[in-house]
Amino acid sequence: MYKLIYLARRNPTVSRADWPRTWRSHAVFASQFPVLESGIAYMRYCNRLEAPGLPGISEAHDGVAIAAGDNLDALNGAGFSAADREKIDEDELRVFDMLTPNFTFYCTEAVLRDGKPGEAALFRFIARKPEATRDDFDLRFGGSHAELAEKTIGPLAAVTRYVHNRPVHEPLPLFPFDGIVETWFSGADEAMAAIADGDLRKVDEDLAAFCDLERSVTVLTSVCHHWPKDW
Repeated sequence: MYKLIYLARRNPTVSRADWPRTWRSHAVFASQFPVLESGIAYMRYCNRLEAPGLPGISEAHDGVAIAAGDNLDALNGAGFSAADREKIDEDELRVFDMLTPNFTFYCTEAVLRDGKPGEAALFRFIARKPEATRDDFDLRFGGSHAELAEKTIGPLAAVTRYVHNRPVHEPLPLFPFDGIVETWFSGADEAMAAIADGDLRKVDEDLAAFCDLERSVTVLTSVCHHWPKDW
């Protein structure tokens, strides 16, 4: 399964209050293009939750989107005509502060806890330490860190799904992340409680050992749009 994941900021003319509705309107607009919709198995738009006082949570971005499918070319819009791409670009600039290729990651996934996404998610966009190579990062992220994460979330009933995502391309200039972690919770209250109670502390401490957390971004979100309705 391939993934499209992006870390979004709204157009400055869009208020935080209007952002979820405006963002959903972009999904409706994009659905008119069969080449895109046919390649998506499921998608989630996840609006940033206000979480004052919770440690390590960024408020620099407005939301995270994920879409999954079996065909990478379908997810990245390789089949768009030039005219359709122009229409998409125009609508993206209505909604976002820049075009989505600047902040979109195309990934492969490793599912550490299978299950449906819940109503809230903690996303970690992780940058490796400057002295580490991508191979170094991949070895730790997919090896001992993944094993620790599985053990840590094992007893956490509120975690409905846990996924490691690895970008297939080089790190983006504006967002140089090497891995993306999805931690899905049954609801926002459960997510906030897990963070406040330190349920994921062991995972955080291990990330600090091989990642540059100052250059990484952690966003707490709730689902504001999803497709299909039954997943």
